[in-house]
Amino acid sequence: MKKLVIFDLDGTLLDTLEDIRECINVVLENNGYKTLSKSEVLKCVGYGAKKLVYLAANKPDDEKWEKMFNEYVPLQLASDNSKTVLYDGLDNVLVELKNRGYKLAIVSNKPDSVTQPVVKQKLGKYGFDFITGNRPELFNPKPDKSCVEYCLNTLSIKKEDAIFVGDSEVDVQTFKGAGVDGIGVLWGFRPKEMLVDAGCERFAENAEQLLNEIIKM
Repeated sequence: MKKLVIFDLDGTLLDTLEDIRECINVVLENNGYKTLSKSEVLKCVGYGAKKLVYLAANKPDDEKWEKMFNEYVPLQLASDNSKTVLYDGLDNVLVELKNRGYKLAIVSNKPDSVTQPVVKQKLGKYGFDFITGNRPELFNPKPDKSCVEYCLNTLSIKKEDAIFVGDSEVDVQTFKGAGVDGIGVLWGFRPKEMLVDAGCERFAENAEQLLNEIIKM
């Protein structure tokens, strides 16, 4: 039995896309850019808020990029997350994993200042043992392995005793780079083909399959 399950947040545990879209569209509109559809925003997420702003604004110059990023983060902080929901069946997965003695962690590329409140609001009852968003003063964001290594070191868990669960090619690159076993979920922000191309070998189409995959590893 593994000891730790590390989850990505957006697209893996929580469907945050509509709240993200609302915030980025406010920034785009305020700066003279066209607003984006859900499918267009979907292509921009995964690498963190700063890259999201960069891609959503079609690669602006550095000064404009920084300005828009500094507008975006406070909007995310002020969001009531009313459209953000836990994916179907994951309540049972998280409760069952805790009951079986697994430690639970979240490693997200969202700014840590945004990650902490949304996790507290939407996932606080599950007793996660470690939660972090992007903290550049301590480690590099995914797909760099240092964020996972920071989590493992904090919890004193060996990499062979951990599983990483994510929904994107970024997550696959992360767990492979860190030498951690991983599972790609197919309800999130990326199609299966992108996960396969990144080297993912284990998949879960629904929450029940995810629980079964974790338990048998």
